[in-house]
Amino acid sequence: MNLQNSVARMKNEQLSCIAEIGNAEYVSTLKGIAPLLKPLRENPDFFIDAVVIDRVIGKSAAFLLIKGRIKSIHALIISQHALDLLNKHHVPVTYDKLVPFIINNTNTGMCPMEASVLNVEDPEEAFQVLIDKVESMRNK
Repeated sequence: MNLQNSVARMKNEQLSCIAEIGNAEYVSTLKGIAPLLKPLRENPDFFIDAVVIDRVIGKSAAFLLIKGRIKSIHALIISQHALDLLNKHHVPVTYDKLVPFIINNTNTGMCPMEASVLNVEDPEEAFQVLIDKVESMRNK
């Protein structure tokens, strides 16, 4: 995967995530953590050894990448919480822009997904917290 070409493609095609998994490619236009959560819920082995490029990586997305056992990640924007977590789990990471935290859609505070796992340390616990959070937000 050529990083520069993939980042340009992501921007040109309005993609949220590109993953190279062996000889296959996964692309998504879904928003938030959905591009990572949806395939992981269907197949926990979906992202094994994938090289992933994502627009925004907060701590919630970082947990999903760790659970997915990816090979490496490049983020256009990454939170300090996510960077610390990925480094702790020895996941190779590069990024374009580092921010203190991921901002919610209304620009009034922290992203609810990142906030929901802020004090979580275990990837399996985080996965369940995120599933529960998505379900509770859907039901509102």
